[in-house]
Amino acid sequence: MALDVLVPQMGESVLEGTILEWKVKVGEPVKLNQVLVELMTDKVNVEIPAEIEGILTHQFAKEGEVVPVGTRIAVIDDGKGPATKAEAAPKKAAPEAPAQPAAAPPTPKPRAEIKATAEMGKGKMSPKVRMMIREYSVDPLTVTPTGKEGRVTVDDVMRAVEERSQAAGFTPGPIPAPPAPMVAVPSAPPAEKAPAPEKAREPLVKVEIPVFEPLPAAQRETRTPLAGIRKMISDHMVKSVHTSPHVTTFEDIDFTELVKYREEIKNSFVTNYGAKITYMPFIIKAACLALKEFPKINASMTEKEIIFKNYYNIGVAVAREEGLIVPVIKNADKKTIVELAVELNSIGERARTNQLMPDDVSGGTFSITNAGMFGAASSTPIINQPQVAILGVHAIIKKPWVVKGEIVIRDISNFGLSFDHRLIDGHIAVQFLHRIHEYLADPRLLLMQLR
Repeated sequence: MALDVLVPQMGESVLEGTILEWKVKVGEPVKLNQVLVELMTDKVNVEIPAEIEGILTHQFAKEGEVVPVGTRIAVIDDGKGPATKAEAAPKKAAPEAPAQPAAAPPTPKPRAEIKATAEMGKGKMSPKVRMMIREYSVDPLTVTPTGKEGRVTVDDVMRAVEERSQAAGFTPGPIPAPPAPMVAVPSAPPAEKAPAPEKAREPLVKVEIPVFEPLPAAQRETRTPLAGIRKMISDHMVKSVHTSPHVTTFEDIDFTELVKYREEIKNSFVTNYGAKITYMPFIIKAACLALKEFPKINASMTEKEIIFKNYYNIGVAVAREEGLIVPVIKNADKKTIVELAVELNSIGERARTNQLMPDDVSGGTFSITNAGMFGAASSTPIINQPQVAILGVHAIIKKPWVVKGEIVIRDISNFGLSFDHRLIDGHIAVQFLHRIHEYLADPRLLLMQLR
């Protein structure tokens, strides 16, 4: 019996994914719940497990190919029944047979023997291949397509790069000898007044000039394809800047009382709730209260309408080695400081260990990014589309501050609010940010808001 492997529904706003890596090859056995393939979406990566044991008989999508939700991408046969109609479907994949390693001769084929599926320079290109063309500065007209239906494959691009390098025939030249150190020689006086010649003076300081051998051409630069999460982040940032006219307003926030309060409760908080208490739960709570007062900042917009949202899903940026991700705390306005702290610990850990699901990073209405944890004193964050504002939080630093006419030392942080000027006017943004300041400067105002 054969079972189709389909691209699953991966969240309310995720319509497609990119095949990032096949974990199992055609002909290999698979176990129940074994990961077959990893998909990359514009939100998170998703692993698709096997629903039965058997043999992976077919793959209908290559790595780097974009596949919509519901697309059949593979077939598993458990060997317990006759082949189904779906099992016989891979006729489309027949043209790929020449590319199988088993069919390749023991020695590399010359260029003339490459089986082209379209004329040189006229092949179809996927986004991944186009990116490689740009990255390696390859002339598309010099690439011979060998993929199915005249498509240019990754191997086609790399073959063009290799042929270009061989044609160039670059060989590093000899390393020139270093120049001899220069020695200052005193100028001779006029001949008629010159005494007996003196012995040449030794240089006052002997300096050894180090000799650096130039790197081979292949090592002078390291290039990697712009792909995966970094490519997704790049595309989103460009789209956001092109979509929204960004303006950023700043305000210094007095954290002194909140610093004292957190210092008092941080040890007991870990004991009682099993989570660290940071400043972020207080910031989220303050933001939710201010958003209710200034609803435009919790909205989104299209070319024809403004969408006001009466729910408050706060995205909190989490830094990871492979790239920034923004998990979302749903209905944050209905949660206490304790509940927010516990959930922040949970989603932060899941984000850093790549255990987030698509629903964990969708549906946000307002975002907060904390550059202060890395020491930043200020920044101008980019809006997370389709939202219309994002709050940048920065390091808390001791600074002189005027209180009741006297200069004192206080714990101060600078907040930056970037907003979409199509919808939000400056005076709204300034008032919103100042309201957050009022809540954080006096923690009692926050603690009164139990829900």
